[in-house]
Amino acid sequence: MIKLIACDVDGTLLDDQGQPDPETKAAIREAENQGIQFLICSGRSYFEVQLLLEECGLKAEAICLNGADLRDRCGVNLKTHFIDDQYVDQMQTLADQRGYIVEFHCQDQTYLTCSQETLYQAFYTYETKDKDWDEAAARAYFRRLWYYNETNYNQPLAKIKQRKVVKIEFIYLPDPDYQELFHQLSGQNINVTSGFCFNNIEINDKKATKGNALKEYCELKGIAEKETVVIGDSYNDMSMFELFPCSVAVANAADDLKRCARYVTKSNNERGVERVIRAILEKNR
Repeated sequence: MIKLIACDVDGTLLDDQGQPDPETKAAIREAENQGIQFLICSGRSYFEVQLLLEECGLKAEAICLNGADLRDRCGVNLKTHFIDDQYVDQMQTLADQRGYIVEFHCQDQTYLTCSQETLYQAFYTYETKDKDWDEAAARAYFRRLWYYNETNYNQPLAKIKQRKVVKIEFIYLPDPDYQELFHQLSGQNINVTSGFCFNNIEINDKKATKGNALKEYCELKGIAEKETVVIGDSYNDMSMFELFPCSVAVANAADDLKRCARYVTKSNNERGVERVIRAILEKNR
């Protein structure tokens, strides 16, 4: 009997347009009506997850920021792993030296030390590598992806540290730098992983992984590993796949994750999550 579905967001629950399809939303509600918990497991901040849940018409508990921030159905924080300020300083210095874009995710919101236009230029360079977009289309897509306001940009690092950083994220890294930086950071006493897109590198406290947070959540709720299904697509989902035997990768997932998965479903653009939920509902009957 499956009691919990732990699902990644970007590249898994959402399609390539960043949208959850109506059939999947209906399946989630049906699962919850049958007593199966649906748990969001995302690299996103709770602020972003909350907007998604409202759009889906759902109230769900959430593991956010790669396992560093656990929230209940009302958004109350249950547990947080903060990053030491030395890494905040180090990553900002690295960004300044190399011209990288870096986001600092805190409990309340996400902040950048750069301007909105600087983020847009990095976005435009990355996104137009494979697409022939005009300026108007690119600006419209940027506003849909990055719905920050002026309070998110141009923030002094000292003020960001006062809010306490939970996750650091480099985004839109140049292709030649990506692997070198990933390996460089992986040698430190931090958790380094990567999410769905944007040539990103995500940095958390060493204890903060989706897998560890999910294990703690299951212990708190009295749910066994065999009663849990995990669904994901990227490297920041690997810790869940390693700890929970019933793991499902979407078809668009990273090859390493698919090799680790017990099952592979359809892609995020083919309602892969809905297919998994429907199979669980059938099995639980």
